[in-house]
Amino acid sequence: MHQNIPVVMYHSVGLPKKDWMWDFLTIPYGLFEDHIRCLRSKGFVPIDFKEYYAHVRFGAELPERCVFLHFDDGYLDNWVFAYPILRKYGFKGTIFVNPEFVDPALDPRPNLDDVWKGRAEIEDLTPHGFLSWAEMRAMEQEGVMDIQSHAMTHTWYFSGPEIVDFRHPGDSYVWMDWNENPEEKWAYLSADPASRPSRMGSPVYAHGKSLEVRRFFPDERLSRHLEAHVESRGPTFFDRPDWKSELHALAGEFRSTNRLHESTESEEEYIRRMHWELGESKRILESRLSKEVDLLCWPGGGYDSGAVEISKQYYLATTLASRERKRGVPLMDGDHVRVERIGCPHVVRKGRVEYTNGRYLYHFMREYQGSGSSRLVRKFLKLFKLIWGIG
Repeated sequence: MHQNIPVVMYHSVGLPKKDWMWDFLTIPYGLFEDHIRCLRSKGFVPIDFKEYYAHVRFGAELPERCVFLHFDDGYLDNWVFAYPILRKYGFKGTIFVNPEFVDPALDPRPNLDDVWKGRAEIEDLTPHGFLSWAEMRAMEQEGVMDIQSHAMTHTWYFSGPEIVDFRHPGDSYVWMDWNENPEEKWAYLSADPASRPSRMGSPVYAHGKSLEVRRFFPDERLSRHLEAHVESRGPTFFDRPDWKSELHALAGEFRSTNRLHESTESEEEYIRRMHWELGESKRILESRLSKEVDLLCWPGGGYDSGAVEISKQYYLATTLASRERKRGVPLMDGDHVRVERIGCPHVVRKGRVEYTNGRYLYHFMREYQGSGSSRLVRKFLKLFKLIWGIG
């Protein structure tokens, strides 16, 4: 019989970056250490994918209290903060990496271990960015972090002709820059947001995660037409309250007077892209790290049935999006395992994500495993956190 194994998902661990649009993904490193310290004190044992898979597929025994820790996206702070903390407490985790985001740095950068040993100050660390191959190899060799696949791109693509927005100052469409300059994706976190390449006024079409949509290719002439219009109006164009209506009207006029050259990815093109996304990521990771890569985490939980079928040709298991959760029961798809995950617990207080402490995590996990008493304690702790911000 399968145990109800908590698979806890983290992303960034370290120092929140206030000018990063996804800074809510960062749990402060002191709070993360409280999580790991508490789990160890409560007798939880960390497991990796091989142990998880052996239990789910073949019934191999696991400790009654075990936890499978996941870290999505391959952030540099997984090396700088998460790795030293896990090693300190005898824990281990799994990091899901997109090869397109790997930093080209040749040598491992300083981390929290250097601070503990007096070789650096916290202020000397560079936490914002992405992992390098050297850092991944070091963590693998220590047996602390297991690197697995997050596919190649972790981006969004246009999925249809509807214009839903336009590029404008401070927008959240950095993925459009990634798609135009994939060789620079690894540097976007450490770059000055003001220096981001952008095409102000360019249409933002209906879009979705790269592994769940058929890709739409718009006519670039329309984009250039709108960009030229914005440029001709000068830097104050977006100060006008009606700028978006003006661009929609201009786009409508262009569409009515020009025959657009637009297309949508064919089935053959879609299948070829899925094989590249899933197979090339596995090939690169295995080649660079000299290991087997058998687990895929879907970027952003985005996939469709076609992508899932193709993934079975490359991986023994893939993650399960929240929409398909089975509440602790691993989903078997033939011989393929679907791994259910639970997000690192948090509350939204005063409009911001606030992560909870180790005690809360413990009861959150025990509730997930079916404990009624932990459910009551967890609810009380949540109320306390929401009212007073403590815990």
